[in-house]
Amino acid sequence: MKPRDIVPILLAAGSSHLLGAPRPLARFGRRSALQIALANCRGLARPILVLGCDAALIRPHVPRNVHVLLNRRWRSGGQLSSLLAALRHVPPSSAFLLYPIDQPLLQRHTIQTLVRAFLGRRPHQQIVLPRHGRETGHPILVSAALRPEFATAPTARHVIYKRKSRILQLPVPTTSIFTDFSTPDSYLSCLKKFLSRRG
Repeated sequence: MKPRDIVPILLAAGSSHLLGAPRPLARFGRRSALQIALANCRGLARPILVLGCDAALIRPHVPRNVHVLLNRRWRSGGQLSSLLAALRHVPPSSAFLLYPIDQPLLQRHTIQTLVRAFLGRRPHQQIVLPRHGRETGHPILVSAALRPEFATAPTARHVIYKRKSRILQLPVPTTSIFTDFSTPDSYLSCLKKFLSRRG
């Protein structure tokens, strides 16, 4: 397997009503959250972007090389419905990267570190997820072998954390793996951290 065999699934279907604007288009410096995520996934397979809420507002800002899906069940089906919609377009033998769009502090080298760990993992390790301190986060890399389990699971977490023995937890030196935004206050907090890092 090579990095080009890993399909990024960008999860961006959730509501942005608390924020007051579409989360994928939130600005961090010169780029949007969507642009940051796409840049971080360079070198992997063609990304799949799953939209739901505000899809009509977001679509014009999506590059042509991105596969865009509309999850009409985003209100009732939650994140798992977006994942299942995306998996229908992922080659059967491909691994996939679960990447929430609202984590703008993630950087490309973190994704590259996860990919290297996944490519070098032991055969029984089907999942690679990042950990900072005692807390795990995203993005999460999942082997193609686990795809059937998502179809019958109540949530994606049930599959991810079903058996610890098949998880490779990768320590990373950043809290970006669980720093997200959904409200004006959390957006401003993320933006402050983003700008201070650049400085």
